[in-house]
Amino acid sequence: MQNRADTNHLGLAFGLRTALYLVGGMLAGLAAGFAVHGLPMHVPEATKNVLSAVPTIILITAAGALWGRSLGLHLAPAMVHRFVWAGGLAYGPAILLAGLGLTLLEVTLVERGRLPQLEIHILYTLLFVPATIMIAGTGALAIGLATGSNRLAASMGARAGLAAGLAFLVVNLAMDALGWRVGAPGAAERATMLTV
Repeated sequence: MQNRADTNHLGLAFGLRTALYLVGGMLAGLAAGFAVHGLPMHVPEATKNVLSAVPTIILITAAGALWGRSLGLHLAPAMVHRFVWAGGLAYGPAILLAGLGLTLLEVTLVERGRLPQLEIHILYTLLFVPATIMIAGTGALAIGLATGSNRLAASMGARAGLAAGLAFLVVNLAMDALGWRVGAPGAAERATMLTV
């Protein structure tokens, strides 16, 4: 029984590290991006968006690298550099690709009206659950690859992606039921999409 307790404790510790580094890094990156976007610059909006994205991506990538380092120090101290690279190169680019993909889909499906009549909260769920699966799966896959085991990497990627997607779906549906519906009246003022 001691082994199982140790495994559960280790899983909880890694989960907390993941939340601290990845969620904390994303929040720090978003805060930096909003701060840069709010600076009094006399440049086109597209340029301002690119400039504000730079510190965001840098901080998110650094958070991924620190997350990888924290896992590597515990799992394989001799290979910690591989975990640093895996965490940094997986998390930042995965967030960037998901953001670009979601932006493109929003423009195509919502702004250009190339979509069956779906309510925005349903579209949000249909787009963000797979994005969550991709981001979590990519990060776990990269950490698994850092261990040198392709089989472990595939298993970690699939499990983490599905668990994250399911967790996001449950939280999204629960918040929707509690009145935090994406696209509802007053949702923009409450930053509902970002909150969910």
